[in-house]
Amino acid sequence: MLEQGRLGMSAVRLQNVFLHVTRACNFHCSYCYISAGDAMPDEMSTIEYRRLWSEIVALRPRKVVFTGGEPLLRDDILQLLSDLRAADPEHHVLRCLNTNGHLMTNELAKSLVGPADELRVSLDAMRERNDTIRGDGAFDLAVGALRLLHSVGFEPIVMVTVTSGTLPDLEELLCFLHGMNMTRIHLNRFHPIGRARECEQWQVKQDEVRSIMRKAWERNFPGHPHPSDPPEPSETSNCGVGSFLNILPNGDVYPCHVLMAREFHCGNIREQGLMEICDRNGLLGRLAAMDFKGFRDKYTANVTPYVCMRR
Repeated sequence: MLEQGRLGMSAVRLQNVFLHVTRACNFHCSYCYISAGDAMPDEMSTIEYRRLWSEIVALRPRKVVFTGGEPLLRDDILQLLSDLRAADPEHHVLRCLNTNGHLMTNELAKSLVGPADELRVSLDAMRERNDTIRGDGAFDLAVGALRLLHSVGFEPIVMVTVTSGTLPDLEELLCFLHGMNMTRIHLNRFHPIGRARECEQWQVKQDEVRSIMRKAWERNFPGHPHPSDPPEPSETSNCGVGSFLNILPNGDVYPCHVLMAREFHCGNIREQGLMEICDRNGLLGRLAAMDFKGFRDKYTANVTPYVCMRR
C-alpha cells in the first residue's frame, strides 16, 4: 500500500476526483454531459475500486465525488464509500455523493451517515419545468430526498443546473429552498456537451443569474446586505484542467467533464496505476501547463458557480 500523502514532485496536485461509478440512470436529463441511461457493459467491480483507494488517498485530492449516472443504482455504493473511508483513517479526503434522490429512503439516508461526508441532490426548477427536463416525478423525489437527508443530520447541497429553460424559475426555486432550510445551493454551469452538445442556446448570462440571486436574497433576508458576488475569473487563471480528474465506470481517465474526446484520454486505471496517469510528465501534466483561458470562457464562465442562501 502506498504511504498516504507521499506525492513526490512528479504527481499533479488534484483538487477533485469525479468517480463515475456507473453510467446507468433512472432519469433522462436533457443536458446530461455523460449521456447517462444504460450501464456500460464493462463497469468496474467492487474489488477493482478497492485497489484504487490507496492511490487516491496518496494523491490527496480535496474531494472524491461519487457520481454517475445515478450512483445509488449500484448495489455496492455503501461498500465503496465505506472502503474509501477505511483506506483514509486520517480523513484527508472528503467523500461526496451525487444523486437525483429517486432511490433515497430513510434507512438509506441513515446508512450514509459516516460513509459520506457530503450529499448532493439535483434539482433544477419548480415542479413543471424540472420534470420536463429531468423526468416525471423528479421534483417530488428530489425534495423528499432533501428532507430525509436533513432529518438524519446532513446539510445536503442542492445542485442546480441553470439553463435558459429553467432561468424563469430560479428566483422562486431559491426562495422555496430557503423555506425548506436548505442553505447550501450550488448553481452549476451548463455545458453544451453530451446530450446537450447541440444546445448552446441553453446557456445564460452571468449577469442574469446574479440579478435573480439578489432578488431572491432580498425576499428571503429583507434589510440584510447581499453577500459579495464570486470574483470574475482573472486574466491569468486557467479553467482548472490538470487539477481535476474524471474517471469513467470502465476505468478510462479524462482531465475533466468537458475534455472527454479521445485525444484527451489520459489512460485507464485497469491498465496503469493512478500515480502513473497523474505524473507531471504525462498528458495530464502537459494539459495543466497549457493555456485554456479562451476555452474556459466558452464552457465554464457562463453561470455563477455557487450561492449560499445564508444570513
